Parts: sequence; C-alpha cells; structure tokens
Amino acid sequence: MESNPESQLSTSNPSGMPSSSVARGSSAPQSSFDLFDMTLMHHYVTNTCKHLFIGARQILVWQHDIPALAASNIILVHGFLAVTAIHCAWKEPAQRDLYRSRALHHHGLSLPIFQEMVATASPKTAEVIVAYSILLCIWVYAFPEIAPEQLSLNDILRMVDVIRGSRTVFRLYRGVIMESPMHIFLNPPLPAPILEDQDTSVRQTLQLLRDQVGHQSDKNAVQQLQTFLDRYMTGFDYNRLSAAWMASVEDDYWDRLRDRHPDAVLVFSYSTLLIRASEHECWWMSGWSGRILQACSDIMSPEVKETIGWVYHEHRIRAGADELADIVRSRQG
Repeated sequence: MESNPESQLSTSNPSGMPSSSVARGSSAPQSSFDLFDMTLMHHYVTNTCKHLFIGARQILVWQHDIPALAASNIILVHGFLAVTAIHCAWKEPAQRDLYRSRALHHHGLSLPIFQEMVATASPKTAEVIVAYSILLCIWVYAFPEIAPEQLSLNDILRMVDVIRGSRTVFRLYRGVIMESPMHIFLNPPLPAPILEDQDTSVRQTLQLLRDQVGHQSDKNAVQQLQTFLDRYMTGFDYNRLSAAWMASVEDDYWDRLRDRHPDAVLVFSYSTLLIRASEHECWWMSGWSGRILQACSDIMSPEVKETIGWVYHEHRIRAGADELADIVRSRQG
C-alpha cells in the first residue's frame, strides 16, 4: 500500500535513532495515524508479534495483552508500529527506505513520551513503562540492520546503554510487574541449566578465556556468559538470552569495555557466541555478531591482536556459535 512517508528524521546519532529534541519537533500529532499505519497494525497482530520472542506464552502477550494495553496508552502503539516497520523493512528490502522512514517517525514520537513517563513513574504506569522498554530494546537491536552505516564499538556501546538503562525500571517495579502479563520477562527462561552438555567444546573454550583474562570483572562477565550459554542449550527463549547478556553484565566490566581494555574487548567479542547462534531464528538480532566482531577487530592494533591471539579467538567464536546452533536445532527436531 502506498503512502506519503514522513521525511526522515535527521540525527547525528550513527545508529539513526533521533534525539528527544528531534522527536518533539515532529510535525505529526501523536494521535495521528494514516492508512499506512493501519497496514502496519495488521502486520503486527498477524505476523510481527509472533516473531519477537520464543514460545506460546510470549506470543499471547504480544498478540493480545500488548494491543489491549495500547488501547489506552498511545506510546505502545507508536512502539509496536516502530518495531513492525523495521520488521517489514527487513522482509521487503525494495521498500526499505519507506519503512525505515516510518519506523523513525514512530520511534521519534514515542521516545519523549517514554522519557516523561520514566521521570514521573508510579506503580500505575509501571506495566506500560516495562512493555515499552522491551519494544525499545527490540528497536535498538533491530534498527542497525536497515541502517547504512557500519557501527563502531562506541556506537554499539551507546546503543546498548539504552537497554542497560531499562534495567532500573524492571528492578524498581518488580513487584507490580510480577502481577501483570509482563512478569514473564522478570523470570529467567530456565531456573537452572541442563547438566548433560557441561563438557561441550564451547564450555571448555570459555573456561580457557576465563583463565586468560586477569581482571575479576572480566572473569565475572565470562562466567555470566557461561550461565547464559547453559540456558541457551535448553532451546527455550534463546533470542531473549542472546540480547540479555549485554544488558546485564556488571558496571565495572562495562566501564572497562568503554575504556577499551583488550581483555574486556575480547570478552565482549565472545558474547557473539550467543548472538551468532541465534541469528538464524531471531530477525531483530540479525547481523549483530558480525557488527560486534568487526567493531572489536577495528579498535585493536596489530600488536594487541598478536598479543591476545585474536585470529585464534575469532575462529573459536565462529566455530562455537555454529556448534551451539546445531545442538539447539537437533533438539527442536
């Protein structure tokens, strides 16, 4: 269906995400939706909502509970339309510019509303804040796939900071959220890992990595990655796991990564084990393993690469991710 797309929101952010000042300057009223948006809404409830997270419970939340909540909370309408537009751009490359423009439009309208809601948050708005936070996380991961620029490590860290900031919302209103449909995001996909695969080569590789790095924050980050990998092996909600590690590692490690400590960068590159293994099933994580590996490689000097054995590690990451994906596929039949 043809439409008159909005002019693309200008931004200096390499990710293409408009700032709140740009978003507030949009000429379109927040309650204005056209026929193109109706098409996106239909696509959301019939398609996109089924491809956000794994499992029937997740589909039920995103297909029924979120639209019901959105009926009285326009921020969620803009949020899921922004994500749906990216999904359509990913599926229809020939129409990418059209969908990209509309994705930016709805993201630009919803972001300042979200910022105001967080600033005046209360138990009454907690469920909406958390629901939009999750849509925002999907947006952050999905948008680079339809953006023309190659992301630097700093670009990636700035984008993930948006997701890491959402952790506070979850923690502050945990009790309220546990009584809402969104409680499924506060429970781990699996309380404990399955033990039968404890001797995989991937586990052995991560143990060697943990022994190689010296700083305790780096070691803790590797251990947390191992925990997520153990849960990944169950095959439950693994696209959520692939996105969650970056959002949940300790601040001390994140600071070291920002400062580009070689060991911290090396550990970050290993997070692509989960991402690369999940990309075949999770459209909104598509391309992230390559972006991270390239960004990590770009900031390392030849001397640092030689010292840490970058070529070896890059090979192990790619091979390990393929092994993980094969194991999960075999269990799914």
